[in-house]
Amino acid sequence: MLARTDTEARPGDGADAGASGDGDPLRGRRFLIVSAPFGPFSRHLAAELRRRGASVTRVLFNAGDLMDWGGDHAIRFQQGPEAWPEAFRALANDGFTDILTFGEGGPYNRAVLDQAASARANVWVLENGYFRPHWITVERNGVNARSNLPRSADGYPAPPPEEPPFQPAGRILPAHVVNLSLYHLIQLPGRPLFPRYGKPYTQPAWKQCAGHIWRFIRLRFTPRSHADAARIAARGPFFLVCLQREGDAQLLAYSAFKSNAEFMARVFDSFAAHADPADRLVVKNHPLDPGLIDLKRQTLRLAAERGLAGRVDFIDGGLLAQLCRASRGMVVNNSTAALSALGFGTPVKVLGDAFFDFEGLTDQKPLDAFWAAPTPADHDLFVRFRAHVMARTQVNGNYHDRSMRDLTIRNLTDFLARRIAETHDA
Repeated sequence: MLARTDTEARPGDGADAGASGDGDPLRGRRFLIVSAPFGPFSRHLAAELRRRGASVTRVLFNAGDLMDWGGDHAIRFQQGPEAWPEAFRALANDGFTDILTFGEGGPYNRAVLDQAASARANVWVLENGYFRPHWITVERNGVNARSNLPRSADGYPAPPPEEPPFQPAGRILPAHVVNLSLYHLIQLPGRPLFPRYGKPYTQPAWKQCAGHIWRFIRLRFTPRSHADAARIAARGPFFLVCLQREGDAQLLAYSAFKSNAEFMARVFDSFAAHADPADRLVVKNHPLDPGLIDLKRQTLRLAAERGLAGRVDFIDGGLLAQLCRASRGMVVNNSTAALSALGFGTPVKVLGDAFFDFEGLTDQKPLDAFWAAPTPADHDLFVRFRAHVMARTQVNGNYHDRSMRDLTIRNLTDFLARRIAETHDA
């Protein structure tokens, strides 16, 4: 059942004229927000889109969506996730011109992406930035492994576009933890309003909420020396291994591994058999890991089982730039941490599916051969690659810091306006 409160007028009836001129490409557009970053970002984005002459409706799947958005201009989806693909198909053909989603995880986002190519509307996927922390990502029909960006050096010709100026993103993590925690906590008392909501996570939301809060507090009191690159390097040459967020779509859908444990087992097996005995591994936790699995204990156990006790460290936190510069190379499933490493001249080996995994950028040798002779990216290619990716997909800002909200929303709406205008001109 779709319970609608989206009373906004359709294009051409004189509503939502806003403050923009008739030439604004956003004027008269009808936006449907299927999912959005935790917190009030979508509500403020909608206000700016309306100011520029668009109408905006959001689908509400749970009490967290209702808290973040409010009850007006909304469609309450109260069926189970198995009914969503058909419901979305009807909505996508109901006069909406643009559909927004955040991320790729869960049955609701997956249904949108599976139908993106056949939808009459533009499907815009928002995600955290490929080049963090000062950027967010916006692409049509998919991000990361689903990205439409070229997968060869030929797709990034010279001369590269000029990189735009940017404003530093501010402090993202504290506000993100607050927004995420409130979103999940409200779902417990709000469950009767959406009794058939299909959770996108492998772990209950309240456990993840508690885990994020506890991990954030623990990291605040962990000495920075724990993950200091100079101290780590003093113990001997090392390779950096970056984990995914457990249960993330990039791990489950776009790799041969269904867990960080499977990924680490593959890396450790290869390292034990083929790396120089003087080399070590440093396993770095994902910055948004909910802390529900004791990954440190898991890492050290897997290492000991393979005869690597004393040669594998686990760190939570640390400055990625310094760690990259100090390391001999990085191994990832498909984490965009690799993009930072490539910029610092650090060789990268990708084991999953990633749009940046191609000849000249990442090491194309088998993993077993990577340890002996890791190959860095061609610097000129990386400069071109970064500039093209920035121009096509990156928007300066972040979703959570209140001091950056207005700038982020202006930049995002300007980006959408340019892309919509380009589509019309093509």
